[in-house]
Amino acid sequence: MMNQSERRRLFIAAAITIVAVPALLISGGSNDGTDDVASSTNAPSTTEMTPADPAFLPPEDSSPAPEIITVNVPAPPSGTVIKGVASFIRWPETLGLRPCATPNALIGAIITVTNLNNGRSIECNNVSIERLPGEAVIIVHTDVFLELADLVDAPIPVQISF
Repeated sequence: MMNQSERRRLFIAAAITIVAVPALLISGGSNDGTDDVASSTNAPSTTEMTPADPAFLPPEDSSPAPEIITVNVPAPPSGTVIKGVASFIRWPETLGLRPCATPNALIGAIITVTNLNNGRSIECNNVSIERLPGEAVIIVHTDVFLELADLVDAPIPVQISF
């Protein structure tokens, strides 16, 4: 059962609904040209969807691509012999190579290193042509250097040929 206050609330809600719904329908249905809402006849109609141009691409009239220039660098003469001192360094992974480094030969060249103190000789692969520290003309991997001399003897006088 509904008490007196609930009946009043229900009656007021029904009265507001009966008055408000027709008033909204009548005011929304007039078309006197003063509406703020755009009508569907004024909206542009497009049926084709095309993507916009990407913002990160250069313009169509950009300059042509640069030409590739080939520069020939002469190889050092074969039979080159250089005297100097050698030291050692440990490369982390040698993958079966016998690495050494000298800026005097091309990368990949097989270099013969001869210890001038004891006459021992080894062959190694040049893996770097960067400038070497100090007065060294070649740096050899630690395991390969042990075939020339003990590590405590470094730097040692050597003759390299390639």
